[in-house]
Amino acid sequence: MDPRLRSQLGVALWGAGAFAALLASYSAFRPVRDALMLDNNPDQVPWLFLGTFIAISVASPVWSAILARWSRRTVVPLAYHVFAACAVGFFLLKRADIAPLTVGRAFYIWSAVFNLFVVSVLWSLFADLLGPGTARRLYGPIAAGGTVGTLVGPSLTRALVGTIGVAGVLLMSAVLLEVAVICIYQVRRAGAGLARGTAAEADADAPAGGGAFTGIVQVARSPYLATIVGYVLCTACAATFIYLRQFAIVREAIRDTAARTEYFATIDIWVAVVTLAFQTVLVRPALGWFGPGVVLAILPLTQLVGLSALVLAPSLGALMIVQVISRSATHGLTRPARELLFTVVSRDDKYRAKNAIDTIAYRFGDLASSWLNAGLIAIGGGLALIGAAVPLVAIWLGCAAFLGAGFRRRVTPDTP
Repeated sequence: MDPRLRSQLGVALWGAGAFAALLASYSAFRPVRDALMLDNNPDQVPWLFLGTFIAISVASPVWSAILARWSRRTVVPLAYHVFAACAVGFFLLKRADIAPLTVGRAFYIWSAVFNLFVVSVLWSLFADLLGPGTARRLYGPIAAGGTVGTLVGPSLTRALVGTIGVAGVLLMSAVLLEVAVICIYQVRRAGAGLARGTAAEADADAPAGGGAFTGIVQVARSPYLATIVGYVLCTACAATFIYLRQFAIVREAIRDTAARTEYFATIDIWVAVVTLAFQTVLVRPALGWFGPGVVLAILPLTQLVGLSALVLAPSLGALMIVQVISRSATHGLTRPARELLFTVVSRDDKYRAKNAIDTIAYRFGDLASSWLNAGLIAIGGGLALIGAAVPLVAIWLGCAAFLGAGFRRRVTPDTP
């Protein structure tokens, strides 16, 4: 087999394994987190989003400062070790039943940081290792591996939570995260074959230099990166509108925490199944034929229809359908397309600017839209949400079109 083809196959297989273990780790405790969340006063949700935004606003500059002094590809697995240690800490606190309300809120904030941060840095590594042409071929299989993880995680939770309890689920998540680290080391080995003999190989492990806020400055200076921020803000805003509608529907319809956990786990499993179908059948030809701009335009239209359905006909059945379709479109189509946008920017932007966009921008969107949601509901109820969603989707589609054109300008026909 050709050495380059062997390296690409290695990156695809080990990358899919790393993403599978990573998302299995997160999705294992996600149903428990969402079920416990509904035990709180709904008025506290925006404050939890504020806490999450503050936490991620601290973590992102710290990450940028670390990149200034440490090898970029080396610190990715080290970051995962830190999150695994945090999961073990929450396991010990939960098992000892220490300050359950405070620990629960801290866990919610930590899990929100976990979700964005660990996924962002893994895709930074992939964007660093692969050029645009290779990424178009491999991002679908790698993303499909992550979807397998989102199927395995909640399935393990449903099967084992009665035996090992919520605390045991947290420990299981830490173990899965360490499995992801093992796969990442193999990804780096396979990826070295793609860069061997190039200038990229010599620069791969060099510290980035700069400072804690370099990533944010880079985003502000680039119209291309700033438009990705715009797309992410629109994504976060629409997702938060639907999430808060979910909060109201499920809190009213299902009173038992265990039943809520089962309902959310069922949604997660169906999302994984449909997402896997998108990733194995649609995403590769869609990105190859139409490019990321057209694929990015699918989610805005999907979210507008979904939000309208939940406002006009709220029910558990409608919620499940909307969540399965919208989240499957997000993970199965939008995520690979959005990650492809970063294959045509500088290596430093792939780690620093991308992390700032994926974390600070996304959580700011959550925070702002949670308060906007409260204001719109107070003014005009659910119909006000639909009215606000229409111009939001128009801006969202404009961002998708601009990014598609920007990607085409940056990529060359012979890019590997």
